[in-house]
Amino acid sequence: MYDVIIIGAGASGLMAAAVAASKGARVALLEHKDDIGKKILATGNGRCNFTNTDMSVNKFHGSKALIKNGLSQFNYADTIRFFKELGIPAYDNAGYIYPNSRQAASVVAAFRMELMRFHVDVKTGINITDIKPADDRTGYCIQTDNGSFKSKRLIIACGLTASPKLGSDGSLFRQIEALGHHIQKPLPALCGFSCDGLNFKKITGVRCDATVASVIDGQMTEQNTGELQLADYGISGIPVFQISSLMSRALNKGQRVEVIIDFLPAFSDDELNGYIRDRSITTTDNRSLNEMLNGLLNNKLLLELIHKSGVSPDKKGRLLTDDDCKSLTRSIKHTAVSVKKPRGAEFAQVCAGGIYTKEIDVRTLESKIHPGLYFCGELLDVDGICGGYNLQWAWTSGYIAGEMQ
Repeated sequence: MYDVIIIGAGASGLMAAAVAASKGARVALLEHKDDIGKKILATGNGRCNFTNTDMSVNKFHGSKALIKNGLSQFNYADTIRFFKELGIPAYDNAGYIYPNSRQAASVVAAFRMELMRFHVDVKTGINITDIKPADDRTGYCIQTDNGSFKSKRLIIACGLTASPKLGSDGSLFRQIEALGHHIQKPLPALCGFSCDGLNFKKITGVRCDATVASVIDGQMTEQNTGELQLADYGISGIPVFQISSLMSRALNKGQRVEVIIDFLPAFSDDELNGYIRDRSITTTDNRSLNEMLNGLLNNKLLLELIHKSGVSPDKKGRLLTDDDCKSLTRSIKHTAVSVKKPRGAEFAQVCAGGIYTKEIDVRTLESKIHPGLYFCGELLDVDGICGGYNLQWAWTSGYIAGEMQ
């Protein structure tokens, strides 16, 4: 019999285990992969951007009530202080907070030592087959392929379905639903999207600074600037990730989703139009349009955008008309692509969706259906943009669940 059992040794589960054990609880941590913290090791390209000093509700999607209550109890400053106490001093890169070692492995190692210090019983390679409230309603019985476990309190931190190879594969959904809880369909977020509107096979592999803006049923919703990645299926990269959650949710509702791409955000429309016009005037030889604009953009991308503009790439640059210049400017700065679907969960860093918030006490993260049952991490209906926000939610929710005695 344990005081607390945590299912899932990702970020939120590790935090919950460390906090509960530090308060004197006898804790077991069950993980179905062969080791703890696998998704942590993959964060921030292995450097673990574990929080951000620009922390606000508008950095997240999902349940505003959960986000507001959570951040009011455990915010970025608490996270920095917590990790400092674990021997992980912070490195601040313009508000993006990393371990000073710049190694995600340092964070996992710190948790491993903390769990050992407080004698947490860590069991890996465990597959849960059944979860039931105890017959006397004083706790929970967890049946696994390696025996049964009992606890007074149960914290489920199994994640949704993003990056299933690292652990969160939805294998516990059936047991959660058998307890009477309902899970909103997990939707890939922080991911790329399959699109129509450009010949993506011709421009695959191109990377460029761009501004992307999501348009849902004709209404612009979000925009972001950064390194856009063009792939044979469509668009990806950090600016796409930052606007991904609302697009995935809209597509799931059957709404029409487009992305407007500005491939030259450093130029205004007038500046670009003037640049093209000036190049045309000063080009006195027989250079083609593509040759005249050489150096403006990646050549593969430039040629595709010229085609999209309706101006022949073979047209002599000196023969461009005012309408040609305007068409080229529109193509470069206002290309619309139709968004068809997000890439699969195996390519997503997080998922939107999760357990319905109305079934959870937003202050304590305790189930309203079963006393002593808590949820934390990605399993809750909260997902953040890139920049340390999803890990902050993991630490926040794991801390809250872990300290509830």
